[in-house]
Amino acid sequence: MRATPEILRLAYRDFAHERRISLCFVLALMAVLAPLLILFGLKFGLVDTLAQRLVESPVNREIQPLGSREYDQPWFDRIGARPDVAFLIPNTRRIAASLTRLLNTANGQDLRVVSMIPTGAGDPLLASGLTNGAGPAVPTGLTELVLSTAAARKLGAAAGDRLVARIDRRRDERDEHAVWEVTVTGVLPDAAMTEEAALVPLPLLVATEDYRDGLTVPALGWEGAPVRGGPREFARFRLYAASIYAVAGLAADLAAEGVEVRTQVTEIASMQALDRNLSRVFWLIAMIGTLGFLASLAANLLANVERKRRELAVVRLIGFPTRSLVLFPVAQAVLVALLGAAAALAVYLPVAMALNTWFADSLQNDESICRLLPMHLLIALTATLLGAAGSAAWAGWRAARIEPAEGLREV
Repeated sequence: MRATPEILRLAYRDFAHERRISLCFVLALMAVLAPLLILFGLKFGLVDTLAQRLVESPVNREIQPLGSREYDQPWFDRIGARPDVAFLIPNTRRIAASLTRLLNTANGQDLRVVSMIPTGAGDPLLASGLTNGAGPAVPTGLTELVLSTAAARKLGAAAGDRLVARIDRRRDERDEHAVWEVTVTGVLPDAAMTEEAALVPLPLLVATEDYRDGLTVPALGWEGAPVRGGPREFARFRLYAASIYAVAGLAADLAAEGVEVRTQVTEIASMQALDRNLSRVFWLIAMIGTLGFLASLAANLLANVERKRRELAVVRLIGFPTRSLVLFPVAQAVLVALLGAAAALAVYLPVAMALNTWFADSLQNDESICRLLPMHLLIALTATLLGAAGSAAWAGWRAARIEPAEGLREV
């Protein structure tokens, strides 16, 4: 007779025979493990979702200059070459970076004073992730633009529509204006931009600034004074860090150059602190709950060994080795762990589904308020099995000390 398979069979038969006591052990584990799974699911789902939004949102990676100064092309080349810079493009004076009017001739709807924001390849606002893999095409030339959702809604416009743009200026004591046709190449999602604005190629923004300065723009047929020679300098810029973790360092370097900027470092730090603190709270609760259950399980298994001391002595008397008696309470602890974990998972799944359903309106695609990955469940099961086996070690040690002579009284 092989001792190990036989002692495992005896442990199972004993576990099944005292099904009421065994059920109490399983329910006790479920009562501890199920809330921990839900709590960790909320932590991973809610906090990690908010953190991911924080990381992915271009708004949090944007570094905005305060005021205006002169930035030449070598400055843009130097800053743009930094590894912590994801996107950098020149920007004109704020007063020149707007359209006086944008008109949709198809329905007669118009929009007054539309902000123009320079864009180009690699612009985070045009990233495909914002629109589930279908980001707007990058506008080019002097007759293309991308509208924000707010602007598109006011104009009743969509991608492919043609609009009439107008800008005004005052030159030689006369009011003048320029009108030309533009094409909408795309519409940004709500999450990307909330204001009524248009993303335009840099050449178009430069052309409108020149026009307002009274200069000629031959490409659009706008008359004016000859364009000044020499390298062009810009009053502002659009800058995005490679990640939220690079924002603080990049802002500090710009400040050292005398460039005052505004960032979201406070919000970023608050989110990171929230993530750390919630992680500490979870592990504290998990540790207290787990240690309490393991102590209870160890005490109950020890009591079970003491209660069956004579039976185990008989088992030892008929030839089972010491390791078999140690394995007896360990096997029962593993059974408790497996059944308790299964019961806890059966509680967690419908609760997680209900929470995700309740908060569905505030979640984006592929987001969950309560979520655990298969790896998390595997880690939880492994930790439960190891904890249960470890808690049975005390009872196994006491079982190993049972002398075969104690079984003689029962023979």
